[in-house]
Amino acid sequence: MQQLSRPRAARLAAALATGGLSLSLASCGTGGAGTGGAGDDDTLSVVTRWSSGNTAAAAQKRAFAAFTKKTGIKIKATDGLENVDDQVENAVAAGKSPDLVIVNLYDKTLGWKDAGVTVPVDKYVKEWGLEDRIKPAALDEWRVGSTHGGEAQGLPYSGFSWPVWYNTDLLKKAGVREIPRTTDELLAAARKLRAKGIGPLAAGGNDWTGQKLFYQFAQSFTEPAAMRKVMKEGGYCATPSVMKGIELFTKLRDGGVFVDDAAGLTADSMYASYFAGKTAMMSAGSWAYTEAAASRTGVEKHTELGGLLLPEGAVFDKPTAFQGFTGVGFMITKHGAESGRIDKVRKLVTSFYAHDTIGDFVKDASILPPTTGDFSASATDPLLKKSLDLDAKVDYATVPDVFIGSASDRIVKVLTAAYGSSSPHEICSGLDTATKG
Repeated sequence: MQQLSRPRAARLAAALATGGLSLSLASCGTGGAGTGGAGDDDTLSVVTRWSSGNTAAAAQKRAFAAFTKKTGIKIKATDGLENVDDQVENAVAAGKSPDLVIVNLYDKTLGWKDAGVTVPVDKYVKEWGLEDRIKPAALDEWRVGSTHGGEAQGLPYSGFSWPVWYNTDLLKKAGVREIPRTTDELLAAARKLRAKGIGPLAAGGNDWTGQKLFYQFAQSFTEPAAMRKVMKEGGYCATPSVMKGIELFTKLRDGGVFVDDAAGLTADSMYASYFAGKTAMMSAGSWAYTEAAASRTGVEKHTELGGLLLPEGAVFDKPTAFQGFTGVGFMITKHGAESGRIDKVRKLVTSFYAHDTIGDFVKDASILPPTTGDFSASATDPLLKKSLDLDAKVDYATVPDVFIGSASDRIVKVLTAAYGSSSPHEICSGLDTATKG
């Protein structure tokens, strides 16, 4: 057991066994209300993170419709909300388990296999002909502990790149002729931007976006293996190189690099301010590429993609970005794995791995495919095209998700204060406490 604490896993398993959780699901899509469950022989019940309004929702709807037309099997789709993990756990406990969950490998979902909510999928990878289709590195990220020897908790589908976005028009307006190359240059650029009334680096200090940005700075001086250990076990205060990264974060915060009131902002407010041309920089994933174009502000035309700037003495050679495959994927519930249902799940899941279907998601949602094959023709979004050469520009830092596990929500609370006025010691001690639960 790696990501979910054993006490929480045990409590969850007990609650599921006794029905000690309440049902809270709102259904949408083609199959009617509720989540389905036993008895729906011609229907598959799916809870999906690609809910209405998500850039992948249209491609998903087309995939569901094509599947039903081909097989006659209906899809009863339920929008997964921000608390999708609680939604699914409640449904399972109430005897209304979905067959399949399309969800991020993040926070509580990391413990679903151990808690009996979902099943390992190693045998399905082989039996369903996906072994040569899914890249081994992508599948490894979905294994327990993100190691090659761990059990696969689900099947990756929506990979991502996560660069820093630079609005070159706003930088030039403030007298910043080139994208900054170091954190010292970033501090200088922030002063010039503020003098022109332009917000510097936008961050959702009140949610996961600020969390990720913090971890990029925090690991600037720490080797990846050591950073992963601290993320999993704690020891922030006791690790000098991590403390040096935390001190860098507070130096940039106090130097005005982050937009005002970052501690109260969320991902939505971060996107809105950047798309509207009110802030010059943000760290955001490839899922937002198509949203930039959809904003109709033209911001994508003067956005350059790169990495987060480095301080002197950093362990990385180039500015850092994130990349990974722990975005949305397929997790099969115990109900979905039952005889009489698993073959329907197989047909639906494998239909998503068809080349044309993946290409549709690349076009609509700018996903980074976890599969073999050339999808460059589907990369029609201008920012997605720009991101294709990111490998030459950046080094990839460690994405914290699978290592901080179920401590994620507690850590966000600590970091919200960090975007306010917390001292380095307050931040590190808060993270140590949050990690140990």
